[in-house]
Amino acid sequence: MTTVRPGSDNDTEGWRLVEELKLGTVTGDRPQSFADIHDLTVDGSGRIYVLDVGSKEVRVFDRRGGFVRSVAPEGGGPGEWQYRRRANQQVVWQAPNRLWITDGRQRMILDTLGNELSRLASDRNYFRAGELPTSAKVIGADARGSVFARVDVIDIRGFGQSVVPQYTYVARLPVSAAHEVLPGDTLLIETRNITMSGGNPQSVGDGRGQLTLERPQGTATARFAWTVERDGTLWLVQRARYRFDKLTFKGDTIRTVRMGDAEPWPANESEFTPVIADLDSSPEGWLWVRREEAETEGATTWHVLDNCGRYRGTVTVPVRLRTLHVGGGGEVYGVASDALDIDYVYRFRLVSTSGIPVSAETCSF
Repeated sequence: MTTVRPGSDNDTEGWRLVEELKLGTVTGDRPQSFADIHDLTVDGSGRIYVLDVGSKEVRVFDRRGGFVRSVAPEGGGPGEWQYRRRANQQVVWQAPNRLWITDGRQRMILDTLGNELSRLASDRNYFRAGELPTSAKVIGADARGSVFARVDVIDIRGFGQSVVPQYTYVARLPVSAAHEVLPGDTLLIETRNITMSGGNPQSVGDGRGQLTLERPQGTATARFAWTVERDGTLWLVQRARYRFDKLTFKGDTIRTVRMGDAEPWPANESEFTPVIADLDSSPEGWLWVRREEAETEGATTWHVLDNCGRYRGTVTVPVRLRTLHVGGGGEVYGVASDALDIDYVYRFRLVSTSGIPVSAETCSF
């Protein structure tokens, strides 16, 4: 289907984002004094989990901003976490009662009180096609008991070259009632070349076939953005054009949405200019398309489509948000830093001047 192009005059409902909550302080008083927030997530009750690497803990707030408790303190004991400033550490909520903390080498599951349910630490740096890597970072969950991870790998045949191919997979990992990660499957979403910037990693083989390794230090611009729906399907977009494909985990396209006439596929890397930064999906199935902004831009802008693929509006907030989380009812959470590099947690709500609620629409297909 084709919907209207962003910026058209079709936005008759007057959608906008209204600030509902701001956590953070310049006084240095805990618990709203944040040092270095890497990520946040929100559970089904609206509790906010803030992973603060600088303070070496995850702080829990209720939906009104009241402090509840801290979990995952620094350490090596049960329920404790090894914080590393250089690692991209993430938290994910999985209903009904699991909080995941991952960084690509460690993976821990806690309950709502901070009690450890499961832990996995691994230095394994290889990945065989059809096998799930033990060190993958969990970045999403569906309503069917699975979590999802992004895996970037290269083929060891590229060693010794300045430019090597990199493959990006989405891994789907079922989780048992005993909190064990079970064998799952993977979906290849992108292949691109990266420029090596460090030494070559060590070659790995086990005599049973060629292995691929986790991505070494290098540079590349991701051409695709994606997000996981609550039913386990994926939305995938090539970041230089407004065409969105909904895929099953087998790679079958079940729906395509275009915003106006989709731009042609860039012929080569030099012609690739991203207009989309990333995607998020709400529990109602609304698609939030975050626009690519210049580094100096002090705002964040989304194009919003409902669950039927209809364009509903373009909305902006006057702060540059990161570590985003889209919740139900039009809620969007994020972290922004001020001129003094102090972190704040925000919650905005999508509202329309005509009073139309954010809800799962009845589609004609």
